Amino acid sequence: MLAGEMVMLGIAPRSKGYAGVIGHTLPVSGTYSPLQKEYLKHMKEVLVMTRDALKPGVSGKDVDAPGRAYYQKHGLMPYLVCPFAHTIGIMEAEAPFFGPNSTDVIVPGMTICVDVSFFGHPELNGVRIETGYEITDQGAVPFSPEMEQVLLSL
Repeated sequence: MLAGEMVMLGIAPRSKGYAGVIGHTLPVSGTYSPLQKEYLKHMKEVLVMTRDALKPGVSGKDVDAPGRAYYQKHGLMPYLVCPFAHTIGIMEAEAPFFGPNSTDVIVPGMTICVDVSFFGHPELNGVRIETGYEITDQGAVPFSPEMEQVLLSL
């Protein structure tokens, strides 16, 4: 790895039969370039939009729509390869995946990851951030408030 590059981290531990996950993209040199900062800001914005949409009664396509519109506005659609949210439980990524055609509905008790990424960018290759939430009657509660804060401080 060389200074100026980034490395994507993905950790999916399992404990007592259940999966967890975090995803982050870090600069090899310890300092993000202005371009890297700009695109990580985009990832953070979509994470917040998606997290805020995770409310009981909301359909998967409505969870996906704000992030997808943001990607369209900022020219990221050619690099989008997966929806921004999926459930987590026995496996790190399991159905339902809340994409543009999803009619699945968010209900209390679900465990959902917000997984914001893009791949194939000509300068940055790929960027990814991910963290998990429990859905309550009031909305999404982070599994790890500390990890959410790390990602939101980008």
